[in-house]
Amino acid sequence: MIKRESVLVLFAMLLFGCSGGSAQNGLTGYVEAEYVYISALETGWIISSAVNEGDRVSAEQVLLSLDSERQTLDVAEAAQRAAAAQAQWRDLQRGARPEELNRLQAQLAEAKTSLTLANLELRRQRDLRSKGATSEAALDRANAEYSAANARVESAAASISVAKLAAREEMLNAAKAAAEAAEAVLAKAQWRLAQRSLVARQAGLVTALYYRQGEQLPAGAPALSLLPDDALKIRFFIPQSRAAEFAPGTTVSIHQDGGAETVNATVSYLAEQVEFTPPVIYSVANREKLVFMVEARLPPNSHLHAGQPVDVSLL
Repeated sequence: MIKRESVLVLFAMLLFGCSGGSAQNGLTGYVEAEYVYISALETGWIISSAVNEGDRVSAEQVLLSLDSERQTLDVAEAAQRAAAAQAQWRDLQRGARPEELNRLQAQLAEAKTSLTLANLELRRQRDLRSKGATSEAALDRANAEYSAANARVESAAASISVAKLAAREEMLNAAKAAAEAAEAVLAKAQWRLAQRSLVARQAGLVTALYYRQGEQLPAGAPALSLLPDDALKIRFFIPQSRAAEFAPGTTVSIHQDGGAETVNATVSYLAEQVEFTPPVIYSVANREKLVFMVEARLPPNSHLHAGQPVDVSLL
């Protein structure tokens, strides 16, 4: 049976190397992927799917579509409400319609005719009264009719002036706000309709399909996973004595088994805290068991795969 101490020694030899050159420079790590999961905001039936596992997709490419009958009806209703609100706002800005103004103009003309007749009657009654041929009551009645006719002329003229004006400022502001609110509701309905097509926000590789055409996709559940072109990184561990060599921004060389060419990666993360194997006493001999986790970002099209073991070294 292999003793536990022997296993730990073997692990240390693999991690930090056992020869003079590799002990200083060679490290072992693995490739890790950061997947993107595509989901829908609202539940729906998948009516079409444009991709399969292993397909490469470009940014803004449609991946799958959900049923959209309800969202289409919401857009139509919101559009009608927005049109009605806009029409009401424009109507209040213009004032009365031409037909309404024509009616008021006719009333003004009729009132002026009545005023002319009332004026003639008043003058006639004054002349008759000066000769004693009519009573004081008849003259008073003629005065009253003239005043009433004059008032009707002024009222008709005022009605025309008011009809030519737009609505009061408060009414216009309220109508404008209602129109803008209706437009916002329409924009929201259109946005919800657009969300029925799930698109790729960035280029990458389809790695898994969790729901397929004909199935109902729950809200928030991932329909598929996507591996973006720049989502691969190398994760490896270094002894604390070498932490200063792997500051963020440092370039490291990555070599894979069976690969003739190396790939360069850039250190993007150095852990703030050390990790260690089974509990140790912080003696000089045991401090070498403390390690820092390091992540290095791979360039696009590195041709490496998630979980693949690699060797890491400084340039």
